[in-house]
Amino acid sequence: MIDRTPPDPTDNSGPFRQRLWTPWRMVYVGGGTKEPGCVFCNRLSSDLDVNSLIVYRTELTFIIMNLYPYNTGHVMVVPRAHVQDLAALDPVTLAELADLGAALTTALRRILGCDGFNVGMNIGSAAGAGIADHLHQHIVPRWNGDANFMPIVGSTKVLPETLPATYAKIRAEFCRERSASTTATVVVFDPDLNTVLLDGGALPRVMLDPETAVWRSIVQSLGPKAANLQIGGWAGPDETSADDHTAPAVACITTGLRPAATGLHMVNLDREELQLLADTDRRLIATSRDRLGSA
Repeated sequence: MIDRTPPDPTDNSGPFRQRLWTPWRMVYVGGGTKEPGCVFCNRLSSDLDVNSLIVYRTELTFIIMNLYPYNTGHVMVVPRAHVQDLAALDPVTLAELADLGAALTTALRRILGCDGFNVGMNIGSAAGAGIADHLHQHIVPRWNGDANFMPIVGSTKVLPETLPATYAKIRAEFCRERSASTTATVVVFDPDLNTVLLDGGALPRVMLDPETAVWRSIVQSLGPKAANLQIGGWAGPDETSADDHTAPAVACITTGLRPAATGLHMVNLDREELQLLADTDRRLIATSRDRLGSA
């Protein structure tokens, strides 16, 4: 059963009522220095998919999170071809855009427990396209009672989740599908990133339920043992191409171990014990610590 209890999306009381409080959007709304060239093409030219917020790539299309989201899980499906209009795309790319959109809404329902979506394209500056030169489709998750996501219509409320956490949830889902993995690797730190959780002599591996989002399986498995466990970010490789052959890897934060944490222990990162870990585990620890530290 999908848990449809997101973090308080229906509470429109208090100072959040009648306005969209998205301070990270102010850079976008207020202008400022614009990135030279095409934002989407620039992201595609880099292999740093985590920094670029790209969660999935194919030869024709890709999925990227919106840096200035209207709601948690706001993503865009984009053709690789730098075109302004649907008529400029070939039939194969058009079909893939539609297929990806359908797969994405299914995945987002499982990940976020949302009740619906706003899906659409703004074609041309006159229609409100922020990046008019490169066609893209917005998919914005919605919950019953969260009001219209447009900032000038009705009451709005932004879900309190960081972009790295949402990125990890979505990327883990696509990684699980692509690799057909039945487990996920979890890197759990203390809030100061000084210690890491080990299960015996390795990072914890969690069995995945095919009907449950990867992140929920992680929380259900480790939550009773690690207090206040929260998803922090993606711990796996930067390149989404690696997701074809690697299990999902997610970084988490805990405030400490519970009495039920039999066999688990927190190890200081400067301990020699960590040098005995497999190379893959040590690489995941180093990578995820760097990402969380710079978030």
